[in-house]
Amino acid sequence: MLQRPELCFIVYFMINDVPTDTLSATLMKMKLKTSAAGAVDAGGNWAIEMPEHQGFRLTQIVRGECWVSPKGSRSNFHLTAGDCFLTINGPSCVVAKSLSVRRRVNLSSRYKNAKNGVMTVNGGGEYFGIGTLFQFDGPLPRVLFARLPQAIHVPAHSDQAAILRWSLERFGTEFFSRNMGRSLILNHLAPIMLSQIFRIYLSSAKDERNWLIALSDAKLSKAIEAVHLDYRTDWSLEILAEVAGMSRSGFALSFKKHVGIPPMDYLTHWRIQIACELLKTGENNVSSVASAVGYRSESAFSVAFKKIIACRPGAYQKASGHSALKIASMSDY
Repeated sequence: MLQRPELCFIVYFMINDVPTDTLSATLMKMKLKTSAAGAVDAGGNWAIEMPEHQGFRLTQIVRGECWVSPKGSRSNFHLTAGDCFLTINGPSCVVAKSLSVRRRVNLSSRYKNAKNGVMTVNGGGEYFGIGTLFQFDGPLPRVLFARLPQAIHVPAHSDQAAILRWSLERFGTEFFSRNMGRSLILNHLAPIMLSQIFRIYLSSAKDERNWLIALSDAKLSKAIEAVHLDYRTDWSLEILAEVAGMSRSGFALSFKKHVGIPPMDYLTHWRIQIACELLKTGENNVSSVASAVGYRSESAFSVAFKKIIACRPGAYQKASGHSALKIASMSDY
């Protein structure tokens, strides 16, 4: 019979021997984090104006129901208890008992008076929803998530909702508990919840083209994985097409249709994503970072870096503690 120490060693070995898939590795590299979380307790005829956001906003309806009307969208969403609603780089929106309610509360101004993370409207009691904002570091998220749908709705009655239920309940419990280790648990649950929603989305996505769909494509995923694992390699369009098992023209066309940018631009974005992480540590000079991410010269690296980040690598490293750096928009390409 195995002794306890041996058993622990075997379990540890098996877990760490599992290969990391591209989605998991990418989310970890972009340092997915929970930047804000709170709840709304509302009653009567209520309506809340939610500000626009970058990243992902996940809303879990614990009690009652509401309508969500994103600005500029032709679609409104009706949510009931148990539903989950994920918005991606979303515009401002109205969340209300009824969209006919004209008197609206501004979330940003009222949340200053929240108690223990809960904002109460009209005494509360009828509706309770938990909202969580997830954000990433670096320039790559703007590329990867640009073509995802603006909103993903997971109804409580769907078969897939059961996948999320434990994670969401655990997240809510930890948020309000104030127990030791709370922040660590919340930041570990965040990527689990997001990955589960991505799985649900992929199971029902039809005729859509985006980075997640590309990851699930047998051919395109090979090229993406190769770029992520061997970003120092001097890749060419021809070689990446061979990796994908496609013709040069067919690969280039399919990749851009799905991801939104050409394969070689994608390689540049991935390299710069890693370079940003290396520069932030303060332990590497610009020249060593350039070499580490596959550039033969510091000048070539500097040009590529400035095109995406809108400043020189040295300036970025000095200002890495500030959040005012501008990321170049997709329209710049």
